[in-house]
Amino acid sequence: MQQDRIVGIGLLAGGALLLFETFSFRVNDWEPLGMAFWPRLLLALLGFCAVFLIVKGRLDDGPFLSVHARSFLALGLGVAYVVLLPRIGFLLLTPAFVFAASLLIGRELRWQRLVEAAALAVVTTLALDLVFKQVLLVQLPEGLLG
Repeated sequence: MQQDRIVGIGLLAGGALLLFETFSFRVNDWEPLGMAFWPRLLLALLGFCAVFLIVKGRLDDGPFLSVHARSFLALGLGVAYVVLLPRIGFLLLTPAFVFAASLLIGRELRWQRLVEAAALAVVTTLALDLVFKQVLLVQLPEGLLG
């Protein structure tokens, strides 16, 4: 499909920019693989998927599917989360993000769905906070609470 090729080309272009950025990572003697190994591996997998989309798009002459408006909402939500995370902080922004994303994914809006989304937001945020701070010893952005 045409849109598969467009997405594949966009992924290749974005991946190339990110790959270029990995060459600015510092090199440590104590890290045998280097800091850029895992990002480059993931970018290689992304590039493989992009090439697959481009090739598949050339083979498939199906109808062009319209992009749903929720896709742009999800993209905007993700970008807003990344931009606002250092300013607002993990503990304040993550529950709002998870709540909004779970409502965006759901089909119909009911009271039960709102309660489930709120519970999911709180539990997910607390679980991630515990894993990152206690297990992985990673400091999360404190934002307004810091």
